[in-house]
Parts: sequence; structure tokens; C-alpha cells
Amino acid sequence: MLREHATAIALIWLLLVATPDCPAADFAHNEGFSKLTQLAEGLLRGDHVRRRVPGFEILLLRDGQPVYHRAFGDWELGRLAQTDSSSKTLAGGLVMSVVDSGEQGFSLDSRLGEFLPEFAKGELAPITVRQAFSHSSGIKGQDVGSLILRTKRIELRQGARLIARQSLEHGPPGSRFAYGGLSMQATGAALEAATGTPYCELFAERITGPLGMHHTRYTLASDSNPRVAGGVQSTAADFSRYMDMLLNHGVDRPSGRRVLSAQAVNALLTRQTNESLPIDHSPVDNNRYGIGVWLDQLAEPGPAVDAMAGGARGFHSWIDRGRGLVLTLSTDETTFANLEPAAELMRAAVVEELAGAQRLQDLPGQSN
Repeated sequence: MLREHATAIALIWLLLVATPDCPAADFAHNEGFSKLTQLAEGLLRGDHVRRRVPGFEILLLRDGQPVYHRAFGDWELGRLAQTDSSSKTLAGGLVMSVVDSGEQGFSLDSRLGEFLPEFAKGELAPITVRQAFSHSSGIKGQDVGSLILRTKRIELRQGARLIARQSLEHGPPGSRFAYGGLSMQATGAALEAATGTPYCELFAERITGPLGMHHTRYTLASDSNPRVAGGVQSTAADFSRYMDMLLNHGVDRPSGRRVLSAQAVNALLTRQTNESLPIDHSPVDNNRYGIGVWLDQLAEPGPAVDAMAGGARGFHSWIDRGRGLVLTLSTDETTFANLEPAAELMRAAVVEELAGAQRLQDLPGQSN
């Protein structure tokens, strides 16, 4: 009992005074999140998953400060991972940055055809940036194997022309939800046209540079044809810094620099779909989606996270706005479908252990 009491006191102290210079591994050694650690260790054995997970890294921030940081299995802290569809959330930030700056009147309600002539006619003409980045454009979903996304020797602009040659597979724009990357690929070409800057250069200028994300870049398919919705390589620390910027209303905490306006962040984190929108394809059982980001996910046993980036090979990161939390699990050695039940349990464990620490802090004689 005394040991549990001392551990809880250590947890509270670290939550209050942790700084970026305080090694998060030391926090884990204090067993402040014992349930989270037990769940993580269980993944290596195959607990709560269909297939054991070889290795991964978990970083938990509270109000921008690391309170838990550990690597498990064959993973090492800071190891690079393919983020796969978590790239969509980074790309959503780039879209909102150009909305903020407004080159050539670029906005969420701009039509792709305003910047890409091939989208200005026929059934493609109504497609907006908002629809293209919330999987409701009508453009083909389930496109991970598309040659347009995989080809290295073309440019985004050429890819957009190829996309425009395809018929809409999911009804008129705005009528159905079909998860995929081609609509975002076309939007990447529209960003280039609006700003006059190559996509990867724009991404570095607007997102990774200002945030000091030195280990984050597009590695798929190529610099000229980056896979906008799935080609980013990153680390837990880099990605968490981006997500914390969103949590902090567009301001990077370490530098104090504003990266996005508060209005842009609010739009990114606002649902662009509705329950009545039919689902043609979704990797989860719903269509709760903002601008490049899932909303209200990991709801069982609850509570749901406010926003989540998720990748096919397991990389995912979520935001809890009310509690000031960002958690990133970095891996590319499994699948998100395999991890999802455990991710829900980890989310619940974090909330439970923080609540327990707060209750102890509130006891008479335990306040600072």
C-alpha cells in the first residue's frame, strides 16, 4: 500500500513539473502508468491482438510535456516509421496553411477546377477541397495499389490529369463516403498550382520546418510525385509535436511560433461528414472525419479521443483536447486493424491512471 501511495505521488509530481529535458524513460521507471506498460508488454506476447507486435514506441504528452516515453520489443526510441495514412493528418495541416495564406483565393470551398483545368468540367466540376480531403468527392476509394500513387517518374500535376480521366465511382460529389488517397493526391496538385511551390518544398516550408520536425519527410513515391495521403516517414517525437500544435490551437509550444490559425485548426478538427452519408468504404466502422483526420475514435470502452491519425501498418496518434493529451504509438511492423482493440484499452488505461492520480492529489494533505 505504501509503495502504491509513493508511486502515485511520484506520478503527480512528474505530471506537474515534467519538462522536455526530463527523460520520459525515467517516468516509466517510476511505474506511473503501470497499466499502460502492462498492455504494451502484452502486445509483444500477443495479448489483445490477433498477431503479436514485434516492436513499437509510445510517447504520451500532457500539455506538451512528455510524461511517458518507452520503446518495446525490437524498436528503439526515435526510430523512423512509415506513417502510411497518418500522413493524411499532416497533409490536412498543409491544406489549412494554404487556406490561411489564401493564395489565389484558395479555401476549403474552392473547387479543384479553379486550379486544375481538367477538374473544371463534367461530373468533376463540383468537387471542392473540403470534399477531397474528407473522402466525399466521389473519386475512387480503396486506391492504395493505384499506379498513380506508386509511380516515381511523374509529377503531381501529371497524376492529377490521370485521376481526372477516371469516372467518379462513388456518386456525385458530396453524396457518399469512400476512404482513399486519390482525391488528396489531386488536392496536392492544386496546392502546387495555387502557391507556385512544389508540394514537398511547401510541406517543409509550412509544416516540418516551423515545427522542427527534422526527421519527417515524404519518402513515397518520390519528391516529384509524393504520396500525399500515405507517403510520410516520421518519428513518435516529430509526429507528437505536430499533434500538440493542433491541440494548442495552432501554436508550437517549444518555439512559441504560430503554425496555423486557431480558425484553421478548428476547421481541420470539425466533422465534415454526417451520419446520413452512406459509407462505400471505410477502414473503421464509421465516417467521422474532419480535414485529413479521424474524429471521435477509439470509443470502446471509452471515452473516445477527439482526433486520431491512423496508418495501415499500425502508426497512430491521438488528441484528447479536454485532458491536454497527445499519444503517439510509432510502428510499421503490424496493422492498425490488429492494434485497434489494444489501442482502445491503452486509451482507457491512460485516462484511468490520470484520474486516479488526480483523485489522490485532491485528498486532504496531498496538495502542493
